Amino acid sequence: MDKACAWFVVIVVVLFLGLSLSHIGSTNQGQHTGYISAVEKSGLIWKTWRAYVKTDPQSSQEDDYCVEDDAIVSALQSAQESRKIVTVSYSLPRLVFKWQCGGESSIIRSIQ
Repeated sequence: MDKACAWFVVIVVVLFLGLSLSHIGSTNQGQHTGYISAVEKSGLIWKTWRAYVKTDPQSSQEDDYCVEDDAIVSALQSAQESRKIVTVSYSLPRLVFKWQCGGESSIIRSIQ
């Protein structure tokens, strides 16, 4: 009985940790055309790159995206410095762990 109880506790702990360190949601993908207002690296434990996109430079609304690829980070920083309009393609997988972009952000996959 003690072995069965120990295995039950292990399974419960693993499930709890797995669910608390991940985000399970709906997938999405799309494109956003606009200006890059900021590219920054942030996070307390897991540092991730974030890019902020505004449709209109005068607008106060901006959408934030996660960036995992260093080449895309460089391209976004160049677009921010030159203030040129770009189109980013993004997606969000169904299962995202907390160390992947905070667990809830769409991820930029390419920039044009």
